[in-house]
Amino acid sequence: MIQLLALALLLGGCAAPLSQTPPAGMAATVPAPEIRVGDAWTYRVQDGFTRLPRGEQRHEVTAVGADRIQVAGAVERGDGVQVYDREWNWLRRPATNLQTFEYSPAYQAFAFPLAPGKRWRARLMATDPADGRRFPVWIDGTVLGWERVRVPAGEFDTLKVERNVYFEYYVSAIRGRSEIREFEWYAPAVKQSVRREASSRYLSISGAWRDPGFMYVKGGGRDKDGGPRYVLDDWLVYELVSHSIR
Repeated sequence: MIQLLALALLLGGCAAPLSQTPPAGMAATVPAPEIRVGDAWTYRVQDGFTRLPRGEQRHEVTAVGADRIQVAGAVERGDGVQVYDREWNWLRRPATNLQTFEYSPAYQAFAFPLAPGKRWRARLMATDPADGRRFPVWIDGTVLGWERVRVPAGEFDTLKVERNVYFEYYVSAIRGRSEIREFEWYAPAVKQSVRREASSRYLSISGAWRDPGFMYVKGGGRDKDGGPRYVLDDWLVYELVSHSIR
C-alpha cells in the first residue's frame, strides 16, 4: 500500500501529452497579468492521497507596488502574509510543506510570457526570517501545454506548468534536502492558477522514518537498516471555488 501511495505521488499530474496549440481566440503566448488591489481567489484544498477535504483558502491582493504584490490569505505553515513580484514569483511565502521563507532572487514559479515548451532554471537563496539562516534552492520549470480543466468555479483554458524544486533546508540531526514537485494550471481569464498540486519528500536523518506515520520511499537514503531515508510529506490539491478580479 505504501509503495502504491508513493507511486501515486510521483505520478501526480501526469497525463497524455498536452496541446501545444492555443485554443481558438487565445494568444500564442500569455503575458504576465495586470494585478489590482481587491483581486481575490478562493480555493478548496484536498489531501492528494485520500481526497479528504482540508478546508478552503481565500487569497486577496491588499497592495500593489512597482515591483511587488502583497496578498493576505492563509497558507499551510504561513502567517497570512504573502509577497510576490509582479509576475507571481515568490518573494515571501511558505515553501511546499515548509514554513515561510524570503527569497532572493524571487522563487521563479512562472516565466512570463508563457508558451508551451518554455523551460527555465532558477537558482536562489531562501532565508528563514525566524532565525536568519539561508538555504540554496534550485527550480526547474516547464510549460507542458494547454489543457481545459473543470474546477468548482467552472471550466477554464489553462497552461499547465510543472516545477521540480530542490530545497536544501535542514534541521541538524533531523532532516535534510526536500525534493518538491509542483503543478499549476494557470488560467489567463482569472489571472491566476485554477488548480494546483504540491507534494514533496524529504531526507529524514533522525530515525523518524521508523514511525508508522511516515511513508518510506523505495530507493531513498543510503542504508537499508539505519541510514537517512526519504519520506513523503503532504500532497495537497487546490481547486478554484470562486474569484473576483478587476
